[in-house]
Amino acid sequence: MITLTLFNGETRQVKNGSTLLPLAQEFAKDFSTPIVEGVFNGETIDLQAPLDCDGTVDFIQLQGEDGMRVYVRTLLFLFLVTAKRLYPDVDIEVHNTLGSALNCSFKGEKKLSAKEMKLVEAEMRKLVEEKAPIKLLRITKAEALEKYGHLCNEDLAPMLCNIADDDLVTVYSLGDRVGYLFGALCPNAGYITDFSIVPFEEGFVLDYPAFSDWKELINFKDLTKLNAAFRETEEWAAMIKCDTISKLNRYIEMGVEDKIIQMAEALHEKKFAAIADEIAKHRDRIKIILIAGPSSSGKTSSTQRISIQLAVNGIRPIPISMDDYYVNRVDTPRKPNGDYDFETVDAIDLELFNAHLIRLLRGERVKIPKYNFQTGLREYRGNELQLTENSVLLVEGIHGLNDKLTSAIPAENKIKIYVSALVPLAFDQYNRINTTDVRLLRRMVRDSQFRSHDAVETLKRWPDVREGEEKYIFPFQCSADVIMNTNLIYEMAVIKKYAEPLLEAVPRESGRPYMIAKRLLRLLKHVKSMDDAVIPNNSLLREFIGGSVFKEAL
Repeated sequence: MITLTLFNGETRQVKNGSTLLPLAQEFAKDFSTPIVEGVFNGETIDLQAPLDCDGTVDFIQLQGEDGMRVYVRTLLFLFLVTAKRLYPDVDIEVHNTLGSALNCSFKGEKKLSAKEMKLVEAEMRKLVEEKAPIKLLRITKAEALEKYGHLCNEDLAPMLCNIADDDLVTVYSLGDRVGYLFGALCPNAGYITDFSIVPFEEGFVLDYPAFSDWKELINFKDLTKLNAAFRETEEWAAMIKCDTISKLNRYIEMGVEDKIIQMAEALHEKKFAAIADEIAKHRDRIKIILIAGPSSSGKTSSTQRISIQLAVNGIRPIPISMDDYYVNRVDTPRKPNGDYDFETVDAIDLELFNAHLIRLLRGERVKIPKYNFQTGLREYRGNELQLTENSVLLVEGIHGLNDKLTSAIPAENKIKIYVSALVPLAFDQYNRINTTDVRLLRRMVRDSQFRSHDAVETLKRWPDVREGEEKYIFPFQCSADVIMNTNLIYEMAVIKKYAEPLLEAVPRESGRPYMIAKRLLRLLKHVKSMDDAVIPNNSLLREFIGGSVFKEAL
């Protein structure tokens, strides 16, 4: 027998090899949304995974980012099983997320028509209604490599080979189909209450509810520009044969990682130059450059790199900070809990900001305020700005894509640039690396390097950061004129060296930070480390690991 200490303080004696599923069913009434995953001794665990020691028990419910990860994996597995059952010749590849939708395409000759997609969706809904069981199976590495050959393609097999011979591999079955996925699944198809298959470009998306509201399925928004930016990078990664973790690892093992670094950096330089060239082409009308992006997307370095390329074209960028236009703190809007909401666009004095922009575009000299973050007041310290014939205003900040920020400025006088780290790397055709995870790793390393924050503090703050992105940045992605993908194909191999010690130092008693740290460590264990000595000092990655020639943003 083993002893379990539950989230409510109770203790239970259960047989060795028992699972958390019966307890999840027993305590379902204590949670506002369905329980989809367990937390055992601080680490996430599938509800069907056998327990073999004493430990503490908690649960993850569907509402929220952690729970929605389980939901999306289960939805994908349900789709793959159903599509293969109905159309054995179809071969699916999973790409990026587009909002709360998973973008997929067809690899082989067989492509599903809109009618066939509806048939797949109908069969999926039958499995949902029947609550078809999804069973967890634990098999040896040898079985995974030999008996389940369709699970172990050329990209996945090398990673399974890194697993110790006596370790078990977790796979899932639904009916007669088996799949290998990087994370827990729901115990049955009945958890997948809302979804839709929507034809998109040459493939389709699996649409699902946003993590902020698991009951509401928002109609898929066509993010064609964002998808084009991702697919361009993905095709480039495939062209240089470095689109999966195993292929990146192979380059590192061969000792030729410097070639990958050089190619990735050259691609960035080419993209930054192209953006500046486009602005220069329309210098007679473009007077304001707005740069926005989520946390740790590389806005600071991107702004500097674009500025340099503009200078090459004879254009002088003049930065203006929207932070200096915060309303006085006493006038700042508040959140429902009473805290100040510094993230909303209404925390900016929009009337004054637009008035100054109009005057600057007229060629007037304008006294620019400076916001005092200690006193919470706007001050005037003699700072003045004036545009010359060959200058443009450069505005960096989270609200750059929101037309409300520059409502008084005609569209033809501004260009909106969205900076995002879209990760083209995958484990295999079904298991992708989450862009949000890479941005979190970037931020955690940067916070440690420059802000004296440990990983616990970064991980605690991350939910608020994500909430702000969902409210104030992502809804405006489709309004961008240009999308710059700042991901570097090699960066996880470099970040690993900096991130692993920080993650390993996260204490178990920290709760959710420890749980996330363990998940990220599981991700990084599949990546081989890369030496960062040859990374140039103007690389965007230097903004996070140090050694950048550009000033680090506050």
